[in-house]
Amino acid sequence: MKVKVRLFGTLGKQFPNHDPIKELEVEIPENSNVINLLEQLNISRAKVGIISVDNRLVKADKILKEGAFVRVFHPIFGG
Repeated sequence: MKVKVRLFGTLGKQFPNHDPIKELEVEIPENSNVINLLEQLNISRAKVGIISVDNRLVKADKILKEGAFVRVFHPIFGG
């Protein structure tokens, strides 16, 4: 099944054709969750702050459905 992924911050730098305005279309197996998607994209969980699926904040074990729109944000630091 296919999902759309938008990577924010520095997360997209490992993808040469990544455009921060457009999303990546990623083919994943049925019943995959966000963790599976991150593993497939080779993105370490330590580099992930917030995840949303279809505009709702979710945990990494959220099962994805065909056509889901996943946004992945890097952690935000400040002081």
